[in-house]
Amino acid sequence: MPWGRVILALLATLFVVGGMASIVALGSGAWRPDFSNTPGLNQQDMATLAAPFDDIRLERDGAVIARLGGQSVSAQAEIDRIQTLLPPGEPLSSRLTTMRAQVGTSGNRLWGVREYEYPEHVVRAETTLYRDNAEQPWSIEGFNVNVLSREALASRGLNFAAEPPSVQAVIVAAVALPLFMLATFLVALFQPGLKPRWVWLLLVPLGFGTISANTATDALTFLPVSIQLFGAGATWSGSVFDGWVFSAAIPFGALFYWLARMFSKRPA
Repeated sequence: MPWGRVILALLATLFVVGGMASIVALGSGAWRPDFSNTPGLNQQDMATLAAPFDDIRLERDGAVIARLGGQSVSAQAEIDRIQTLLPPGEPLSSRLTTMRAQVGTSGNRLWGVREYEYPEHVVRAETTLYRDNAEQPWSIEGFNVNVLSREALASRGLNFAAEPPSVQAVIVAAVALPLFMLATFLVALFQPGLKPRWVWLLLVPLGFGTISANTATDALTFLPVSIQLFGAGATWSGSVFDGWVFSAAIPFGALFYWLARMFSKRPA
């Protein structure tokens, strides 16, 4: 029994099937990313990252202006504008969808996006904090708020039936191509007498040239110089404000394998 091949077959299958399962879980809403309580993150920094929105929502304008460096005139006008956008009442829940920390000679920055759930709206608050070094308190370098109704957000989600045919075609390809390439990989893995086997096993899972479709904007893009493992991919920022980006690549390696196999069986 070629146990090495069996283990490789299981790993390849788990890679493809597991990736598809994670997309289904995210797309169906069964799981939403929340990095608020990720182990290793400084919870005091996370609280400081969320503070500007809470201060503006609760009309603690002075606390926000103080962390903006005293730009009271322009800051107050922007705070007033944001307060007119916010839905009334308390948010039902919130989650940190994205965060990034930067440490360098130009200072420390902490950037994060938090979404707040309201009965009829979702609020996206994007905050950037800055300090010269770890000994100083954080100041607000940037703050931006977007508010959309749930009806408007519904068009940005993953809804295959509502997508235009071009986007649907890319989504179908992103599902079908990995399965085709996985099947080809398994056939090549166990084909008796295949030589050189490892060259084929390296070539078959690679897709070249990538076409991508954004479900939020319905935009299509093509990258001729691109390589994807098992010929497809799907990315999402974790925010309901952003759409999915599905991509599919041409499975040249798998196609060459079947062409070579077909011609090798032709009679002389």
